[in-house]
Amino acid sequence: MDIKHMQYFVEVVNQKGMTNASKSLYIAQPTISKAIKDLEEELDIVLFDRSKRQLVLTDAGRIFYQKCKEILTLYKDLPKEINSLLGLETGHISIGLSAVMNMNKFIHILGEFHQKYPDVTYNLVENGGKMIETQLINDEIDIGITTLPVDQTIFHSIPLYQEELKLIVNPEHHLAKYDEIDMHMLKDEDFILFNEDFYLNDKIIETAKNSGFVPNTISKISQWNFIENLLNAHLGVSILPENIVSMLDQNFKNIKINNSSMRWELGVIWKKDKYLSYATRQWIDFLKARL
Repeated sequence: MDIKHMQYFVEVVNQKGMTNASKSLYIAQPTISKAIKDLEEELDIVLFDRSKRQLVLTDAGRIFYQKCKEILTLYKDLPKEINSLLGLETGHISIGLSAVMNMNKFIHILGEFHQKYPDVTYNLVENGGKMIETQLINDEIDIGITTLPVDQTIFHSIPLYQEELKLIVNPEHHLAKYDEIDMHMLKDEDFILFNEDFYLNDKIIETAKNSGFVPNTISKISQWNFIENLLNAHLGVSILPENIVSMLDQNFKNIKINNSSMRWELGVIWKKDKYLSYATRQWIDFLKARL
């Protein structure tokens, strides 16, 4: 069985037809048709239901398609696996970072790892949790640090830390006199929230709805350090993780919210069934040992 024939078959399925597959592969359509026929004869199965107007996989075809993808992935990653077996302690790791995480703690661990593996390089990308998951699925990054839980059918994960979410107000705000509040007390407030790429946004809105109101959002941001300016300008209130609160101007008042939903957990995630380089696997093991 020729690996190229398997590549042709997979591309036909992905492109939903031989014409598109031939254009994608820059190969004549008769060549692809013959490759599919050769596969069917060799396996003694029918891969496509040709009674339909469009190419539709048979039951056997669906199974063969999944196995072909696994084999092609192994074939593509074989040189990397060989390098790993040789114990090469070099490489590059692309990491997606939550914009609302304890960056100092992460950088400290990264520094320790660099001392042990000085030839490994990094690409650090800061984003919201939803974008990080998308980048992992699309193989644009190797590891992500984001909110847990995640879909366990798609990602592996290890927890990093949990923390409370606190209400942050200007010291002149009328709520600044409180040390604790209930969520429903915020129904008439203007909210400064992160944008829709952040799970923190979803958590705050869901908790507010469960408390009987929809937050009046007057500003959406992607960088937490903008919040200081907005709070100073009396534009509204915000809800932030404790680690971010500790980095804000100490003049702001942080207030406990009496609601069990006002906690969250961050963790390290990576896509299942994806080849991880030796350097990436070492980084994950290094993290596990320090958590």
